[in-house]
Amino acid sequence: MRIIGLTGSIACGKSTVSAYLLSRGFPVIDGDRISRELTAPGGAAVPEIVQAFGTGVLCEDGTLNRRRLGRLVFNDPSARRRLDELMAPHLMALTRRRIEEIRSSGAPLCFLDMPLLFEKGYNRLCDTVWTVWLPLDLQLSRLMARDGYTREEAMSRIRSVLSSDEKASLADRVIDNSGTPEQTLSVVADLLDEELSAPAASSPVRRSREPAAPVPYVPAKSQEPPVTMERPDGASARQKNRKASWRMPVWLMSSLIAATAVLLVGITASLLMSAYLRTCEEQHIREQKAIDANYPLLYRDLIEQYAGEYNLAPAFVSAIIRNESSFRPDAESGVGARGLMQLMPDTAEWIAGKLRVSGYAFERMYDPESNIRFGCWYLNYLSRLFLGDPAAVAAAYHAGQGQVKVWLSDPVHSDDGYSLRIDTLQDGPTKQYAGRVLRDYGIYRAKYFSEDLLLDGGDPSAVSFGRFSLLGGNR
Repeated sequence: MRIIGLTGSIACGKSTVSAYLLSRGFPVIDGDRISRELTAPGGAAVPEIVQAFGTGVLCEDGTLNRRRLGRLVFNDPSARRRLDELMAPHLMALTRRRIEEIRSSGAPLCFLDMPLLFEKGYNRLCDTVWTVWLPLDLQLSRLMARDGYTREEAMSRIRSVLSSDEKASLADRVIDNSGTPEQTLSVVADLLDEELSAPAASSPVRRSREPAAPVPYVPAKSQEPPVTMERPDGASARQKNRKASWRMPVWLMSSLIAATAVLLVGITASLLMSAYLRTCEEQHIREQKAIDANYPLLYRDLIEQYAGEYNLAPAFVSAIIRNESSFRPDAESGVGARGLMQLMPDTAEWIAGKLRVSGYAFERMYDPESNIRFGCWYLNYLSRLFLGDPAAVAAAYHAGQGQVKVWLSDPVHSDDGYSLRIDTLQDGPTKQYAGRVLRDYGIYRAKYFSEDLLLDGGDPSAVSFGRFSLLGGNR
């Protein structure tokens, strides 16, 4: 069995290739899934994590509180390094076990999908390594469009690991993903044929090599240029210097030349104007397509139903969902938050108690209706707590109500004690998150919920939390 490492820098398209391999029936070992398995209830790494970081990283039911652990190591390099050192032997042992299980099944190929394949040394397990590559400018634009990052945020995440070019220089095969998905998958199909025809390796042997060049998509050959025909030798040329029988007056020639010039100028101006208008229309269509792609609205009926039940603006709920899960109901964060609105186990269980939900289980947070219902209830709770201020509610959804209360008590961040000024907060995840939610709130209102604007006086730049204030009266 040949073991093929699959890697790539952030937003380069590794997941697309991995999904294609699975659709072809090839076994893929997912490093992220193994990490979640090790930290799930009863996971091998959980006791050591608790020993290293204390029982404060556990939920009340004894499961690992991934969000709390993530916050603990986010701004502490030494804590993050300690967590990496603790997880490394478990990850390597379970990865080797999965490889042997697949080998015993008789599969000809096994793919090891690891974002940090080179950084963590997993390339030593592989017979060959594929990396999915993009040029930096295209990688940057795709990351910003996918996750809503600013240019600075996107560059910070790109620089946190080996660059796409560095990974390409270390890999055996490089998949150029700068074209269409069909072109990329065509290259992957060719590489699969190549690997299936290669002899199986008994043990991985890494060898020194020159940097690999991207495997390009080769289009069909263009047609040969037309052959230019020469004039036959026997063809007679028109006689020159023939004496004209009539000569055009100078004034008439000048008039015709002037009229021709005016006509040409008019035609040119008309063509340029048509081209300009066509360019403007195409640009508008591209911008609309970009907005449609980046600001979808799934589960609209459920959003409107529970936003209305809990007196919320559906555009605000949509903005929260976009920033939490990008409308993926099966989303699960590294710290255990689940579903469309990314609710943590302890928060969801508390809400279930408030709603008196019988037979509650955390697995229900994968269900779109249950997740949106619980999330809207929680937003209503935060709105009542912070008097309907959207900035305070968004910040509390991310950082917790205690931190927001501290900010509101500081005149630097609040002029009146209940309206939070996002721009005065220290740069960090909460400021970025709340800013994106408020930005997306305005976009969703203008695009999908324009009737709300009429109730606010028709000003799309005005930030209002909903149709009605939670304190009563039309806002």
